[in-house]
This record gives sequence, C-alpha cells and structure tokens, in this order.
Amino acid sequence: MFDVGFWEILLILILALVVIGPERLPGAARTAGLWVGKARRYIEGVKSDVESEFDVSEFKRIIHNQEIQLNELQSQMNEKHSIDLDDQASEDSIYDIEDEKPESDEEKDKG
Repeated sequence: MFDVGFWEILLILILALVVIGPERLPGAARTAGLWVGKARRYIEGVKSDVESEFDVSEFKRIIHNQEIQLNELQSQMNEKHSIDLDDQASEDSIYDIEDEKPESDEEKDKG
C-alpha cells in the first residue's frame, strides 16, 4: 500500500529522536509498534471476513445462474432432438409414399 523505503524510515527515526528524545524513544517505539500491530491485525481480520462473505455469496449466485442456464440448454436440446426425430419420421414416411408408385392401367392389365 505505502511504498516506504529505507531512507524514509531512517528520516522518521531521526525526527523521532530529535522530537521525543533519546530517553523516551525506546518506549515510544514499542508503543507505536504495538498499535501498528493491532491495527494491522484488525484490518486483516475485517478484510478476510468481507472477502469470505463476498466470495461465498458470489459463488452461490454464479452456481445458481449456471444451473439455470444448464437447465435451459437441456430443455432446448431435448426439444431439438424431438423435433429432429419427428422430422426424420415424416421424411421416412414421405420416402415410403414416393417408393410406392401407383400402377398404371397397362401394368394392371398385364398383372
């Protein structure tokens, strides 16, 4: 988040030494370290809670949407399959009708 390098930390320590003094600097540094640690732990806890809640609800929503889409696709495929079967059956019956040629009068007389 913050890009604090060696020189920035050194500058802060020198300013703290000048402002606070050498006698109180170790105690102030310890107190500041404790507060920074507590703040980091608190922020990490809140962040992880928010992320876990967001992820769970987001995944549930995504899964639900995918299930709906799968069901729609399955019904469309079933409809397409039944239509194809109906078309194939009607084509077969058309071919059967075309194969049955009516006998002409001459063929009836011969037979």
